[in-house]
Amino acid sequence: MQSKRPLSACELRARRRNARRSTGPRTKEGRRRSSLNWRRPVIPRGTYETLAKLQATPEGFIRTWRDLHSIFWFLGPEFDPYIDFVAWDWWLKEYHADRSAPERTLRLIDTRIENALGYLIDSCGMINRKWRVQFGREIGSTGEAGLWELRLAIEARLPAYRRLSAEGKLPEIPPLKATMNELEQVLQELERNFERIAPF
Repeated sequence: MQSKRPLSACELRARRRNARRSTGPRTKEGRRRSSLNWRRPVIPRGTYETLAKLQATPEGFIRTWRDLHSIFWFLGPEFDPYIDFVAWDWWLKEYHADRSAPERTLRLIDTRIENALGYLIDSCGMINRKWRVQFGREIGSTGEAGLWELRLAIEARLPAYRRLSAEGKLPEIPPLKATMNELEQVLQELERNFERIAPF
């Protein structure tokens, strides 16, 4: 039996290059995003009309929709309608931020997004008792300190929003809101410590 000849440096480089191309995504979020490549959301006729009025194509919305579904990969299919709904608002905010819309417009869309996230969290709480662990582990926020904090944690993972943030097109967090959030967190921590210390 003949022994195999050793690979040359060129062959080794070619094999490594081909392996890098065929490995695919490694994170759960990346695998989820690539698994959604074949799937297209059912866009209602009214949405197409709105996109035509805005002189936009559905591709941008589909990209935002796919990114959000990959972030919320840990939720079951019963939550897809919530994510489909909030994807539209996130795309709309991206569209207006790209066109340097007034800050008031972006804050109004933020309020809509936060309300939708509130409904999503309420539904998660009714179905899954471990939703806090999942949100904390996968997104980095449970939204209990403030839905705006959960919104920002998700936006930090959306590629389009990272670009908009770097370009300075997104409104900053109001200082009062940030201070209130810090105060709320301190009060929650004190409450937890008091419950541990109190005998009954």
